[in-house]
Amino acid sequence: MFGIGLEKLFVLAVLGAVLVGPERLPKVAADAARFILKVRSLGKQAADELKDQLGPEFSNINTNELNPRKFIANNLEEITKSTDSIQGDLKKITKSVQESKIDPDLL
Repeated sequence: MFGIGLEKLFVLAVLGAVLVGPERLPKVAADAARFILKVRSLGKQAADELKDQLGPEFSNINTNELNPRKFIANNLEEITKSTDSIQGDLKKITKSVQESKIDPDLL
């Protein structure tokens, strides 16, 4: 998550708790939870609006697949599969060319 490890996240949480103080900590935690819920609902609304704007032919679109990391990973898997099949075909072609060499005496 943003290149922050679990240890750094824990240190930031403890530091935040110390800086905020025990009196205001419950209010700050509630505000943070409300903010996270608001961001999630905005994301869901944006995805729903995107589906509505695209029309019925895109009603079954999975917005999680639009994540750039997943998109690249899925396409890289397809590329490596096709590369493997191309390499296999190339080996077959090379083998058949080597087997079908023309006798130089016939030329």
